[in-house]
Parts: sequence; C-alpha cells; structure tokens
Amino acid sequence: MLHRRGDIAIEATNAKALATAEHVECCLVALEAVSRSRILTDCRRPVFLITDRDDGSVLRKAVSVAAAGIACTHILPKDLLKAIDQGIASPPYYDPQLLRAALQPAPLLGAQDAHELAHHLTPREDDVLRRIVRGEATSHMADAMGVSVSTVRSHVQNVLGKLGVNSRLAAIAFAINYGLEPVREKHPQLS
Repeated sequence: MLHRRGDIAIEATNAKALATAEHVECCLVALEAVSRSRILTDCRRPVFLITDRDDGSVLRKAVSVAAAGIACTHILPKDLLKAIDQGIASPPYYDPQLLRAALQPAPLLGAQDAHELAHHLTPREDDVLRRIVRGEATSHMADAMGVSVSTVRSHVQNVLGKLGVNSRLAAIAFAINYGLEPVREKHPQLS
C-alpha cells in the first residue's frame, strides 16, 4: 500500500534496526512486536501501531509506548493509510473501533475467548502470571527471575493489558475463572 502511493518503505529486521534507521519519518509496527521490545519506546521517530485485535486493551498498549497512533488492520487499506497520515500529522490517532471497545464495559468472556487472550502471553509473561497467582511481590519476582524490578513491572503491565484486566487481583480471578492451563497445571489447588 505504501509503495503504491509513492512512499518509500524500509523493512527493518528487528526493533533496534527500526529505531536507528536513517531517513525514516515514521515507524509502522505490528502491536505484537511492541510487547517483546522496549526499544520502540526510545525511538526518536513517531511509532504508529497496527493490530489485528479489536479489544480495547490494545489502546492501553499504544498509550504506554506513546504511539503516534493505532489502527486495526480490519479496516479498508485507504482508511488505514489515512489513519497513519493523521497519526503522523497530529498525534495521537486512535482507531474509532478500538476507542469504542476501550470505553465499553468489559463483557463476560467465554472460555475460548479468554484462552485466546491468554494465548497472546509470551512465555515470560506466562511465568509472571503464575507468580501473580501465587501472590509473589514484585521484588521477589525480580530476584527469582533474575531481572530488574522495572522489568517485572513492565511484564505485569503487559499481562494485565493482554488479559484486559486492570489489577493483579483481576488477573488472578481471570486465571482461576477461565482455568488457564499453565496456572492450573502448576497450582492444582486453584482448580
């Protein structure tokens, strides 16, 4: 799409290459890549996120990395290009569909939908969720995982965002109510 309208698109093989690329006006990044890389938050150029998810929690992720905007890939290509242009010209741009989803009360999920949300957790985030369920403090998690407290806080925020909850207690309830296998497997008392 970008090539067809005359833009020059440079494909970066990793987030660091994207953040340091020369002659780039904007970085267009899939939302899922952001959860695995903090380099984008240090990027000197506007970052515009695209996602195939349509739940409101993705908006939180866009805000957390100070994105120039976020749009759902389910819209028409011409509308996606307009969204990117608007996000670059006067940030931030938030996809109206994602805004509506974020502002509506969270619906009760079916088990399949809950497992689909949990499927987006990385192995490290899955480990953090297990530790949240066990009631571990942030500092204890950091020591046990061999990472900094701020890294654990980032992982916790990613878990909360991906599950669409706003607290550790809500994440515990989510894991128990929907019987997330990694949690139940390690903690049969939660079954």
